[in-house]
Amino acid sequence: MVSQCPVHHLDSPYDEDWFANPYPTYERLHGEGPIHRVCLPDGSPVWLITRYDEASEALKDRRLVRNRRYAGPDYQNEMLPEIVRSGNLHMEDGELHTRLRRFMNFAFTPRRMAALVPRIQEVVDGLLDEIERKGGGDIMSDLAAPLPITMTADILGVPDSTRADFRAWSDAMLGNDPAAAKVASGKLLAFVEELIAAKKKEPADDLISYWISARDNEGNPLTDQEMIGMTFFLLLGGYDTTVGQIGASVLALINNPDKAQQMRDNPEIIPDAVEELMRWDGSTHSGIRRFALEDMTIAGAKVEAGQTVIISLGAANRDPERFDCPAEIHLDRSDNQQLGFGRGPHHCPGKDLARNELRIALGELVRRFPDIACAVPQDQLNWRPSWLIRVPRQFPVTV
Repeated sequence: MVSQCPVHHLDSPYDEDWFANPYPTYERLHGEGPIHRVCLPDGSPVWLITRYDEASEALKDRRLVRNRRYAGPDYQNEMLPEIVRSGNLHMEDGELHTRLRRFMNFAFTPRRMAALVPRIQEVVDGLLDEIERKGGGDIMSDLAAPLPITMTADILGVPDSTRADFRAWSDAMLGNDPAAAKVASGKLLAFVEELIAAKKKEPADDLISYWISARDNEGNPLTDQEMIGMTFFLLLGGYDTTVGQIGASVLALINNPDKAQQMRDNPEIIPDAVEELMRWDGSTHSGIRRFALEDMTIAGAKVEAGQTVIISLGAANRDPERFDCPAEIHLDRSDNQQLGFGRGPHHCPGKDLARNELRIALGELVRRFPDIACAVPQDQLNWRPSWLIRVPRQFPVTV
C-alpha cells in the first residue's frame, strides 16, 4: 500500500518499507513514469525524477540550481546552520561555483590521488588485521567508517584526537529527526570553526592551510564563510557516502559469494566491480535538492519556478530502460555509466579518492576473508532512516 502525505495528499514513497529496501518502490515508480509529484518524509512536496535519461539530463541542467534563494514557499527545510546554506561549493551555481570548485580541486588532482594509494593500503591492512585478530567484528565501525574518516581527516589536517564524533554527527544530520539534525549540525559547525582558527594560527601541509593562503585567478582569497562551508561539507560528504557504500557492497558480496570469488580469481576486474556494486546498491540514493530557476518541462511534467526537484540516483541506476536485468549484479557489465558520483557541474570532486578506497577495501576483504558471513539475521540490520544516503548502522560479521 502506498502511503500519502496527510497535508498535501501526495504519495510519500519514503516509508518504513523504503528504508528497509527501496528497490520495490523504485520498480513501481519506473512503471508509472520518469517523474513524480511526491512528498519527502518532512512533508515537503517535490518533483522526484527516477528514470536514468531524465536524471542524467537533470544533473547537467543549469536551470536546476542549488541556492535556496531560488526556492519557492514549499521549501521549509532549514536543518543546516545559516552560515553554510549559501556561499559554498555545494550550495552555489554558475561562476561562484566554478571559483570554489578550483579551490576544492587542488586536493583531488590525479597526482595527489595516486600518492594517497599507499596510505589507503596501510589503513585497510591495519583495519583488516584487527578484524582477523578478533575473528570478526562490525564492518561499519571496524572498516567502513574509519577508512574514509581517516583519509578525509588526513587531507584536511584534522588531528587524530578529534576524529571520534564525525559518524555520530552524520547519522543525526542525515537521519529522520529534525531536532537531532540541528543539534548535530551545530556541533559540526563549531568543530569546523575551531579547526580553521587553529590552522590560521599554525598552518601545516594540509587542505585547510592551503585554503587559508590560496588565491583565485583575480587574487581573491576564500572568505571565512566560504572556507567554513567547504570544510563543513567535505567533512560531512567526504566520508559518509563511502561509509555506506562499503557497507552495502560487503553485504552484496556476502549474499553473492560467486561475485566475491570472481574478484578473488580476477583482481583486474575489481575497478569494474566497484562501479557495478555502486550501480546495484549505491549509498547515495538522491542528489542534493535543486530548485527550478524558471518554469520548465521535465518528461512532460510542468515544473514551476521555485519548485524543488530531487534526482533519485538509486532509482536511475536500476532503470530497466538503461540497464539490462538491473536487479542482477554483472561485474562485467558494459557501458556502466552509473550515476552514484553525479554528473555535470556538481559531480563529486572526491570520486577518485572514493574509488580507490572502495577498490582497495573490497579487494583486500574478499581476498583475506573468503568465509565472511553476517553474524545476525539480515532482517535485523539497522539502516539509517535517510532518503539521501542509505547506511547500515551496524553490520556484525564473522570471518
